[in-house]
This record gives sequence, C-alpha cells and structure tokens, in this order.
Amino acid sequence: MDRRLILGAAGVLAVGGAALVAYRADLLGPSPEEQWALIETYCVDCHNDAEAAGGLAFEGMGPASVAHEPQVFEAAIRKLRGRLMPPPGNPQPDQERVDSLVAWLEHTIDEEAELPHAGHVPIQRLNRVEYAAAIKDLVGVEIDPAEYLPAEIEVDGLDKIAAALSVSPAFLEQYVTAARHIARLAIGEVQPKVSKVSFPEPPPEEDQDDYVDGMPLGTRGGMRFTHNFPADGEYRFTMTELFEGQYARALESEQTVVMLLDRTEVFRGTLGGREELNYYNRVGAPAKAEIMERFANIPVQVKAGVHEIAVTFIERSRAATEDHIFGFQPYGGFSYNGKMRVPKVLGPIEVEGPFNATGVSRTASREKIFICTPESPAAERGCAERIATSLATRAFRRPAGADDLQRLMPFYENGRAAGGFDTGIEQLVTAVLASPDFLYRAITPDGADSGEAFALDDFELASRLAFFLWNQGPDQELLDLASAGRLGDSDVLDAQVDRMLADPRARSLVTGFALHWLNVDDLSSVVPDDNLFPEFTDALRDDFAEEIELFVTSVLLDDRDVRDLLTADWTFVNERLARHYGMGGVLGPQFRRVAVANDARRGLLGKGAVLLRTSYGDRTSPVLRGAWVLDKLMNTPPTPPPPGVETNLDTPEGEKPKTVRERLERHRRDPNCKACHGVIDPYGIALENFSVTGQWRDVDPVADERIDAATELSSGQIVTGPIELRQVLLRRPDQFVQALTSKLMMYALGRELEYFDMPQVRAVVRGAARSDYKFASIVKGIVSSDAFRMQAVPHTDTNEITARAAE
Repeated sequence: MDRRLILGAAGVLAVGGAALVAYRADLLGPSPEEQWALIETYCVDCHNDAEAAGGLAFEGMGPASVAHEPQVFEAAIRKLRGRLMPPPGNPQPDQERVDSLVAWLEHTIDEEAELPHAGHVPIQRLNRVEYAAAIKDLVGVEIDPAEYLPAEIEVDGLDKIAAALSVSPAFLEQYVTAARHIARLAIGEVQPKVSKVSFPEPPPEEDQDDYVDGMPLGTRGGMRFTHNFPADGEYRFTMTELFEGQYARALESEQTVVMLLDRTEVFRGTLGGREELNYYNRVGAPAKAEIMERFANIPVQVKAGVHEIAVTFIERSRAATEDHIFGFQPYGGFSYNGKMRVPKVLGPIEVEGPFNATGVSRTASREKIFICTPESPAAERGCAERIATSLATRAFRRPAGADDLQRLMPFYENGRAAGGFDTGIEQLVTAVLASPDFLYRAITPDGADSGEAFALDDFELASRLAFFLWNQGPDQELLDLASAGRLGDSDVLDAQVDRMLADPRARSLVTGFALHWLNVDDLSSVVPDDNLFPEFTDALRDDFAEEIELFVTSVLLDDRDVRDLLTADWTFVNERLARHYGMGGVLGPQFRRVAVANDARRGLLGKGAVLLRTSYGDRTSPVLRGAWVLDKLMNTPPTPPPPGVETNLDTPEGEKPKTVRERLERHRRDPNCKACHGVIDPYGIALENFSVTGQWRDVDPVADERIDAATELSSGQIVTGPIELRQVLLRRPDQFVQALTSKLMMYALGRELEYFDMPQVRAVVRGAARSDYKFASIVKGIVSSDAFRMQAVPHTDTNEITARAAE
C-alpha cells in the first residue's frame, strides 16, 4: 500500500456530518452574525488594529473568518473556556452567551476549516523511564535509570515530548556506559571479583513496630531489597545496626531475627532478653560489638540472578514478663505506643561476594538472551547470529535484517576472541543496547513530499501504541500482528487496546502520564515548615504519593468515567493517613479503599498530594492552586507572569497578621495584577480551608481569624468552597474530559498539540460521551485518530533544522 495515502479521517473524524450538527444544535443558538456581534461588543475594544492586544486584531474579520483562521480562533476558544477573556474588571457577557459562542466557534472549525490530518513528530529518543522499562523487557535487568541518565526536560509536565529529548555527545556516552554495565549484569560473570555493596536502612520515620506492608505475614518491621548476584556462589550478609540507645531498652525482651531469600528463610537468630540487656548495661560498646557479631558475615549460597532479600523479626509479645509497664522508659519518660522498645533494622545491610564462585546459572536474563546453546565451537557462530536476530528484532521493534547482522556480528567476534562465547554475547548485547535503532524511534516518510501526511506502517504503529500504553516497545503479539499487516484493522486495534489496558504494564499510564500531568509525581519539592506543621513527616509524604497513585489507578485502569477523578466518594488510606484526614475506623499500615464521608474531600481536590504540591512550605497559595485548576482540570492555563514580577505577601512589620486571602486582595488592588489574578485567585481561594498538608481547618492559624472561602469567579459564579468549585468544573460535562483528552493525546503522540489537532480532540470526547466518558473509550478514540495513525512530513526549512540538530 502507498504510505502517502491519507487515511480519510480515520475512526473518530467520521463522527462528523449530520451527527455532529444534531449534537451541537441545542448549543449553537444565535445566528453567526449574532455570535460575531458578541465578539465586537466585548473583544474589539482591545483587539483592534490600533491596540492589537496580544498581537490580535478582529477588525476586518467576520463570521467567515472563523473557518479561515482556525489558529486564531482555537486560541480564543481556550481563553473563553477559562473565562480568561475579557479580563476581570471589563464588561462581561453572561456564561450562557459565552457557552453559545464557544459552541459555535468549535462547530464552525470542526465542520468548515480545512486542516492538516496530522502533525510531525521528529526522531524521538527513549526517555530514561522508557529506557529502563525496555531494558527490563529485553534482558531482564532492572535498573534505576536516575543512576545512569540525567533527568529529562519536561513539557507541560510530560517527559516524552520528542522535541525536548535533546542529545549531546556526553549524553550518548552515558548511554554507552549504561549499555556495557547492563550487558555485564545480564550475562553474568563466571569468575567475578569479590565485591561489597550496602543497601540503605529504612527512613527514620518508617514505623517498624508493626507489620510492614509487603513483608511475610507474621513478621514485624524490617527491610527488603533486590540485588543482582553476578554468579553462583557464597555471599556473606551483615546486619550493621539492630538496636541503639545508651540504655538499649530494645534488648529488654528476646526477639527472633530472620533473613529470607526470595521468601525462603536462610538465617534465624535471637537478639535481646534480660541476660543480654544486663550484659550490655555492664560492658557498653564492646558488648554491642560482640552481640552484633552474631549478625555479621552470615554465609548464604545464592544462585546468579536477581533475588529479594528481607530482614525482619518474628511478631511476638513485646515484653518477656509483665514486670514492665508498656511504653514506660525510666530514663526517657513515656514513649508513644511503645516506640523504640523493640529491635529494628536501623543500619544498612551489607552483601559481600561471591566466594568460591561455581559459574552462572540459567538466570531470567540469560533465559531471555540465550535462545540457543552451542554444542561445539563450530556451532557458536550460528547460535550467535540467532541470538543477534532475536535480540535485535525485539530491541529495534521491527524484523532484524541482514544489514543489522552485518553491523552487530563484529562486536560478537571481538568479544569471542577476547574471552569466549559468553564474552562475545556480552559485547553483542552492548552493541544492541547502544544502537540508535534501540535508543531512538523514528518514522520514515518513504518517499512522501514535504508537507504531506502519510500513514504509519504497522511496525511504527505497533511502537507508537506500545509506548503510549506501556511506556516500552511492542511485545511479540504486537510484532506478529504488524508482520501480518493486521494492525490497520480497526477491530484488531481495538482488541489490542483492551488487551494492553488489562496488562499490568498499563500502570505506566498512571505513573508516566497521569501523575506527571497532575504535577503530583514529585512531592519532595515542597517541604512543610516543621514549626508550623509538626505532624508532617516523610512517611506521611509517601502516604500522599501512595494514595494519589492508587486513586488515579482505580479510575483509569478500572475503566470508569474519568469525571470520577473529580467526584469519587472513595479513596485509599492507611491508619496514619486516615488519622491525618480525620477519618476513623482505619487500623494498620496497609492501604485499603474506604468511603469518603466528607464531600469536600471527594476526588482530586481533596487529596493531600494535590494540596501539598500547590502550596509553599510555610503557607497555602491560592495562586498556585488556582493556576493548577485552570491548567490541569480545565486546560486553560493562565498567562505566565511578566518577567521580573515578584509578589511579597508577607505582612509588613508591625501590622497585625492577616489571612492569606486578605494579603492577596491587597495585591489585586493593582489593576495590572487584577487582570490575571482576578481569574486565577478565586479558584484557589475556594480551597483555602485545606492547609498546606491537606488538613481541613476553619481558622487561619497565622491571623487567628475564620477562613472565608466564598469567592466570585470571573464568570460571575459564586463558590463557597471545594464542593461548589467541583460543581462549576462539571457544569459543562466535556470541560474536564477535554482537558484530560488533550494531555493524553499529547502524551500518546510525543509532541505538543497544535490548533489543527483540536477538532480531533473534540471528536474523541464526543465519541467517549456515548460510553459515559470511560477511559478506554478515550484511549480507543485517540488510537483511531488520524493524529495517532499518521505522520506529516515537515516543510523543507524544518527538515534543515532537524538535520542540523542531529549533527
């Protein structure tokens, strides 16, 4: 098939025509001339030939201009949807008229404008998350990409936009270094050097007095980690710190320490008891060293490969007798709930080895790589070629050909000459992982002319689909369908979307897309003031992160109406987080789904992760929260502040402390500030009852005054808190859905959306409305769109720029 053929508005654009007119008929209302009169009444005073505010003038335009200038009017639609225009302080049309104008503009562009079918995505480097996922899939090695590669440049919170994934010689060197290390881990070493690694202790805030989630049942506290053991042999484990304190109250009762390898016990020892406590109290530090000798250099036979190590304690009574009052420390007062009364893993675990290595077992990594084993030296070359073909096909996301083997086999030959068959394969793996065919995704025009759009071939479509839904390359089923040329079939593609969304790898849509889009992927960027928020700990921050991930997963991957992200009357908490929120009846460290009785805490607006991320360390920020609502939930981001603008909301020295709202209102008295803050601030003020750490409060603690969260939005609507704000966001059923769909399509394509993409976004939303905006229907709409299934060839000047960047 000629790849230059246009797909003809594949899938979602077929929703147009009479069905579209019927859908919009009740919203279009006044005639085009009456709609344009609204623009002349409220917009031309600023957007005229003389002033041209924002570089835009409507003079000389009319209703017919909408279809001929879609780029201009798509920008206007976004401003109107967020009520960013007309600016606060100017005469305002009522919301019904604005809705009618927006519907008419969108309908006119969708029906009458001649727009490109697709945009251009330049050559796209794997970001470090995609790289790590691909490495695990290809060779079974799990890495922390932050150890090898620098952070990506984010665009609108997303880290997979092709134009931002720049490359430098130093960056490429990091990829080559990583490839060498990963290949060594994957192949293993027959006679590796003895080395020692140390695994950090749990954070101080982690509660080890009770069961730790993920540990074997019947245990208390401890830590666990995974380690890639390079060869079969003896490894020696050392527990460096199990108790501390001048009086070592943790030794008061005897405890049983166990170490498990892949959930199988490999060591058991006792610690503490009256005799050991008395000995320590008499002798001090030398006694501690003698006690800890029992937990040093513990020999364990381990097979090569990745294994989980856990060190924990058998759950038992905390005291040997009833002589002690629970929680009482004669030299330190009372401890909360008996904290620090029992031994804990307080220091790192050291792993040294291998000693007496006996070779390399058939590890999971070798299973993926060695699809054959040569029975004689003469068979080695043929086996190596089979390995190279299999590995390159999966790594390059297309069938590997003779040219690929010609490039790869010299690396095998050099390694084979230096150290044997395994060394040759290790060099071959390094070459594959450092190859541009693995590190980059590119869509080739195959003869199309500048500016034309063409359909992706099946392998390119398989890659785009896999990186969208799984953040990694296509699996064998997708590659087989691509080889058979069947991915162009809409039914086949829909079936693949269903299969892939049901796969655990679809979790990347939460971690790679949703948390980044909502800007809650890095909660460590806000550090609450210890004096103002003494209840806040790093463990509570981790709880916020766990809650938001579980909650978003429950909506998206359970295929619910995506508006549940705003309205859901459930969340996920453990005892610590429930106590922080003022919720009762939740016991233990495990997270579980619970009903939300307080309507103010429903959905995203009541989540600690969102409220923390949109605050400063010492105060809430209606500006940050308002901008977050406009940008993330409405897709109408406010205009960035002018360069050099600094806003100091501190109360002047000598004045009575004022509420955050009073300080903002003083700031908004400046007309230059009100133009933007009159739109932004009210959305954030509606959330002012939530503190920096997400707790509900009725009084501003600094001003000691009652919080007033009632405010008027730029649309004239009155809201008195998060409940009414949520109702405003859902007033137009497609408003939030379109915001999510726009960002999801951007994530899927790996490029920023342009004005000509918006009709396709709206078509996806209209199609999803028929299934109550279920997440899977949105995904299928995106995958069926021309924007996803096609690529535009850049114009000549763009080609020249891309070529210079590649050099």
